[in-house]
Amino acid sequence: MGHVRSLAIPVFAAAALICAHGGSRADSAAVASFYAGKQITLVVGTGPGAGYDAYARLVARFMKPHISGQPTIVVQNMPGSAGVRAAGYMYNAARKDGTFIAMNPADYLLAELWNPEQMRFDSRKFGWLGTVSTITDVLAVFRSSGVRNIADARTKELTIGATAVIATNSLQPALANALLGTKFRIVKGYNGGSDAMTLAMERGEIDGRANSWASWKLLRPSWIEENLLSFLLQFGPKAPDLPADVPAMADLVTTARDRAFVSMLDITQHTGRAMFTTPDVPGERLEALRMAFDATMADPAFVAELTRLAFDLRPHSGADMQAAIERVMQERDTVVPQLKALLKLD
Repeated sequence: MGHVRSLAIPVFAAAALICAHGGSRADSAAVASFYAGKQITLVVGTGPGAGYDAYARLVARFMKPHISGQPTIVVQNMPGSAGVRAAGYMYNAARKDGTFIAMNPADYLLAELWNPEQMRFDSRKFGWLGTVSTITDVLAVFRSSGVRNIADARTKELTIGATAVIATNSLQPALANALLGTKFRIVKGYNGGSDAMTLAMERGEIDGRANSWASWKLLRPSWIEENLLSFLLQFGPKAPDLPADVPAMADLVTTARDRAFVSMLDITQHTGRAMFTTPDVPGERLEALRMAFDATMADPAFVAELTRLAFDLRPHSGADMQAAIERVMQERDTVVPQLKALLKLD
């Protein structure tokens, strides 16, 4: 399996398509009539106040005018099992008429990749609307540890915090150990949001952690400004504002097998802060929601608000993202058993 391809047409192209197809069935009187006076429930698979919740509420605020019929959009938080609970609700309980959409922490895809038989949903069957932003994860440690780069991490053991065994912040350093020869000692069990492990670093419990680049910038900008961190690896799409000498995991592996492992884990970063609707939504309503999402991403007021808040905006289209998820899920039965064996997670 190669790297997951770019997941989207550029937003400006999406906006052009909207203008060019103003008379498409997504703008039909039937769609407008259906949504007029209705409420769309936006299910968020985290608690209030977290990053996904903040992004979801911004989309809800700006998306309404772009949906034919202009329904109201109400946010409903549904935390549990890193998004697995919300995904199960969207698949099995929510109405399948286009009045339920969701934003979920992308780690729930790992649970589906790892143990599909235990999941009560199939992400290939969701109607993917698009992602507000892909996510670049960065594995960083304090420079005071004496480790400045991957070469150093091969010679010295470092304690890395993580939430659970099947989580990106655990699997990423584990994969680096297996493929790059690093000596990360992964301590799992940190819960309570993204800041818990950052606080653990401050207390000296751990040397570092994998975290989204956006979160590093938001949670501890002073650490970056004061050059307190060594950024060892980046995962997923490369961040344009990371120092040029921070290597991407995808660039450090050479065999087809190893590239397949990295690509399988990177699907969560490429999915990022994505939105989807239930399975079996009528085609014209799914198209209307996708077009509304693309229009929101290109809305100058929305862009200005994300810029003001220093939130990342790297939007991708729903159709291409759906195709990428389908490819990864189809390759799961070949790649995941080998990955489990490599990381000794059977």
